[in-house]
Amino acid sequence: MNWNQFLAPVASGVTVALILAGLRSLWRRTRLPTGLSQRMTRRNYLAEMLVIAKNDQVDRLDALVPNLLPADGSKVLAKIQESWARINERRGVRVITRTEPVSLTAGAELLGAGIEVRVSRALTSDHLSYHVFSGADQHTVLNRRTGGKDRPERLDEISAAKVFRSHFDEVWTKAEPLESVLAAEVLAGSDDTWPHLADRIRELRTAYHLSPKAEDAVLRHLAFRHRAPVIFVTGLPGAGKSLVRRALAAELRRWRLQVDELSDYVYAFEDFLHSLMLLDDGRGTGYSAQFGGAFQVEREENLRPALHALGHRVWQNRRSSPITLVEFARADTIGALQVFGDEVLAASQIIHVRATDGIRADRLARRGEPPRLSVAGQSINLLVSDEHRLPSNAAHKLYSKDDFALLKAQKNLAGRVHLVDNDTDGTSHVDEQLTSFIETVVRPYRNLAA
Repeated sequence: MNWNQFLAPVASGVTVALILAGLRSLWRRTRLPTGLSQRMTRRNYLAEMLVIAKNDQVDRLDALVPNLLPADGSKVLAKIQESWARINERRGVRVITRTEPVSLTAGAELLGAGIEVRVSRALTSDHLSYHVFSGADQHTVLNRRTGGKDRPERLDEISAAKVFRSHFDEVWTKAEPLESVLAAEVLAGSDDTWPHLADRIRELRTAYHLSPKAEDAVLRHLAFRHRAPVIFVTGLPGAGKSLVRRALAAELRRWRLQVDELSDYVYAFEDFLHSLMLLDDGRGTGYSAQFGGAFQVEREENLRPALHALGHRVWQNRRSSPITLVEFARADTIGALQVFGDEVLAASQIIHVRATDGIRADRLARRGEPPRLSVAGQSINLLVSDEHRLPSNAAHKLYSKDDFALLKAQKNLAGRVHLVDNDTDGTSHVDEQLTSFIETVVRPYRNLAA
């Protein structure tokens, strides 16, 4: 046999095998692997991510992306953002990124599309990124970017989604809303005069390419962090302070502000327990037990230690919680406010809740929810209610007169005392007045940015 006749078909077979191997390798590098991760070009990786994001069977997305990138003219990234916005209209999208300016810019683009973005200061560029797509179809896409190359992997099991979502929820709880991070940049430094703030807002708009919607979200955070980090909710018992506090907290949280709600009743109840148990530590002087888990005091001065404890907590919150809502009832509201100090009062707003004596009396007569006790091991937990009972003699003796007129007349509080009339049941009338209050706080900052 002629050797050429033998070698020709062998060479042809080898060539075909090489071509097939090359095609298989190329296919694998353009599809997300479902086994061990392998290198892919960024273009192919993003194309596959777009296919998943456009899947109508996906209705929820949680994404931890340390190296989040803005669209910046990229058609595929712009389409991914559009697909995420559609998912957000179903059950929601949550995104976590890091403090790198380019990632904040990308986050601001998503914020402008109505997507909630938080920033984790613990993330670095080396962290693994992942996207958890949920719905009728489940896809968890992991990616570690090393040496400029993506190494993605796709897991389609529900168990994998549960593991990564659990981790995501943990990081999400500790992360800070993007709006709050950007608002803090505006407030950085010692100069918080209006002209300086106006300059910083314009610089922020340019640096992060803020859309009008994203900018307005940042301005809301800026306004409350700068002008209303503490909001006092005052008024006589039965006026509806707790209703107003809860409604305001819900509205602020809807705008992704971090809110802590405080009431002096918890601290007063603690003093009452010290007295009741005869602990002999000087706390709870003048307290006496009443039916239904309630207490009363001989005079308002007995409640002053509880107010000081509340004031201390407010001071602690100034370092950790952007917005603190503080509810208390006192016959002498002005005197009680002095306990919190000039620095707190200078950067606070006051919402005074008012209702007629007859309506207050009727509400107090209906109140009577006792504290709830539970035992867990060696711990005894006690939960007090906003609807706790107030003895009738305390209502008449301690809280007989509303002092809103005196509060409004205080020159050092000018422009920062707001009245909420609450003479009817329900929340719609309260919501309208709180919307007006929020607009009053935010409007000056919108004018600065104009």
